[in-house]
Amino acid sequence: MSALGVDTIKTCLLPMRREVISWGKKEGWNSIFVFKTILAALLAMWISMKFNLDQPSTAMITVFIVMQPETGMILTKSLYRIAGTLAGTVASLVLVGLFAQEPELFIIGLALWVGICTAGAAFYRNFKSYGFVLAGYSSAMIGLPAALQPQLFFSISVTRLSEVTLGILCAGVISDIILPRRLSDIIISNVQNRYTEFIAFVRASLAGTEGQQELENMHLRLVDKVISLELIRSAAILEDPEVRARNLRIKNLNSEFMSASTSYHSFRQLMQRLTKHSAPAGKALKTLYESLGNTLVTVGEAPRTAKEARRAARLIAAFRAVLSRRVEEVRTTLSDSSDPQTMLDFETAVELLFRFVRELHVYSTTYSALQNKEQDIKSPDDISFASSTDPVVALLTGARSFGAILLVGMFWIVSAWPSGVNALLFVAIVSSLCASAINPARAARQMAFGFMAGFLAAFLFKFLVLPSLDGFMLLCAGLAPVLIFGRYLCANPKWAEIGSGFVIFFTTMVAPTNSMQFDPVVFINDGSAIIIGVAAAGVMFVTLMPATGTWLKRRLDRQLRHQVVMVCSDSLDGLVHRFESSTYDLLHKLSSNRLDGGAQDQHLLAWVFPVIEIGRAIIHMRQDADALQMSRSLSDKLRESIRSIARLFERPSAPHQNAATESTVNAIKTVSLELELESCCGHNRDVLRRILTSLHLIRTSLLDEDTVLGAMVPASSPTLLEGAKNAA
Repeated sequence: MSALGVDTIKTCLLPMRREVISWGKKEGWNSIFVFKTILAALLAMWISMKFNLDQPSTAMITVFIVMQPETGMILTKSLYRIAGTLAGTVASLVLVGLFAQEPELFIIGLALWVGICTAGAAFYRNFKSYGFVLAGYSSAMIGLPAALQPQLFFSISVTRLSEVTLGILCAGVISDIILPRRLSDIIISNVQNRYTEFIAFVRASLAGTEGQQELENMHLRLVDKVISLELIRSAAILEDPEVRARNLRIKNLNSEFMSASTSYHSFRQLMQRLTKHSAPAGKALKTLYESLGNTLVTVGEAPRTAKEARRAARLIAAFRAVLSRRVEEVRTTLSDSSDPQTMLDFETAVELLFRFVRELHVYSTTYSALQNKEQDIKSPDDISFASSTDPVVALLTGARSFGAILLVGMFWIVSAWPSGVNALLFVAIVSSLCASAINPARAARQMAFGFMAGFLAAFLFKFLVLPSLDGFMLLCAGLAPVLIFGRYLCANPKWAEIGSGFVIFFTTMVAPTNSMQFDPVVFINDGSAIIIGVAAAGVMFVTLMPATGTWLKRRLDRQLRHQVVMVCSDSLDGLVHRFESSTYDLLHKLSSNRLDGGAQDQHLLAWVFPVIEIGRAIIHMRQDADALQMSRSLSDKLRESIRSIARLFERPSAPHQNAATESTVNAIKTVSLELELESCCGHNRDVLRRILTSLHLIRTSLLDEDTVLGAMVPASSPTLLEGAKNAA
């Protein structure tokens, strides 16, 4: 074959090779995970049968619930699952001991306990939430059969606990010995991808190649990576001693990323305002803006490895070294012919640029040192991730579970429904599992679809296929294709709840044991009862203040705005990280809910960036004011400005917006007068300038007609530029 032919073949095969590698990195790991899950489930079934446990399906379902692609996630999840199961066992012991002869009181007690656990699952995050989930439905799984046969309580509870523990052990062992995927590797991959995407985000906005909507979507994707890194970090501590040694470094990476992204957003927003209104400062800043772009927008891809990040950090450090000189050159040119407003615009943008470059350099340096072996030095600051949860919404979630269990339980008692115990059991299971979901109504609805599909598949398999399977190996061969199908659904985030419902229901209804019973009437009765129970739980989640409902969106809107109220009054210790992490947690909830794009959703999203921008500016202003010995007049003006902003975000209205703008303008005038005093020393002047730039940034954000705050301004009120001249 000629050299030309060989080159042609290589050219044709190169794209195919890239596609195969890309598929292997994603679908390859998914296939391995599905194989390991099915193997662990079949192993749990075999051991259960070997030891004649009552329900091998319980051990199998435990594998499906506990199994995670990463080893450390299984270890952490298993610990909380065992703790939750023990708590549920104790709760069921108390309920059976007190109310075994009083079914009505037993149902009320069970509903109350599951409701409390469901509220806890909705309030807490990560694996604390999962512990509450297990404590809720374990009490129903053990308590309901024991209430019917109190004398067998000890036997039932020990058997269920043994089956659950067996499933946990099988999942952990299989995950750890067959192609283990360590969380430490996932952390490094997450950090690399986020750093690369953030640099790409900055490049795209500097180059102007992406529209505003695309940039906002990129920002929300970066928010998701912050939350996922925190989730993985908290699980990896139990797995890898090196991760424990670098725990503080990983926390710092999250904190530094949030700080850099917030500062860059504020700088970009201010530049957009100045450019839109053709402000003189915007034109003067263009050279500085472009010089930053030339530093980051280099030839080739954004840095991924630690070595490339070190090179990027050196470039940023070099840019910082010459930035002051370039700023002085532009400042000298402006000061000769510009009015005070232009200089204020310029100084504010320069302060934000300095802050962003400094934070980006710190972030790049920490990222480049992520894989270093040395022990972290404890930070004096508290950088624990602060989640943002609404206790009222958590209590409402618990009330849904309480109501669903109470209604189904009372119907069971009144009607003497033979299969009612199954309906009640799955009301508790579905309510508990869906409580920690971002959108419980959608999760319950999709799980119900999975249950119905699992019901049909289980009926066909149990009565048409299973009777012809003789021996354990044939049983495994028959179960495997169906279970593989369900686990592949779980691997796709879009179908995860449907897949979970499918495998749980299929395994429950087939119920493989040493001595099988084939009774279609009992199967249909039990399966129908379970579906009715699942439907009852789903109806409660859909009808009683659903996640997409108006009331809940108003709560989320109020919670988002309260972030600014918080920074106006909370202690300054750790406030920056507390504000940014809790705000990012709220942004994650917004992006995960997949809002439908209606007017209320747009209004909710419109608050996101003003909250971030103004909240961070207030924190910096309070920190500078706290370090300054200021006059009584200036102190009063700053306090009044902060109080008026807090009132605006607590109860948004045009009068409160005008009051906040007026008090901010008055504070700007007072700071300007302080700067004109000859007695003001150098240090105080620097601090006062930073306070002035923070106030100016707040004022421009309040008057920006493209934001939800600027839309409150009446038509007769000053525009952004007119208000700026009045302030100057």
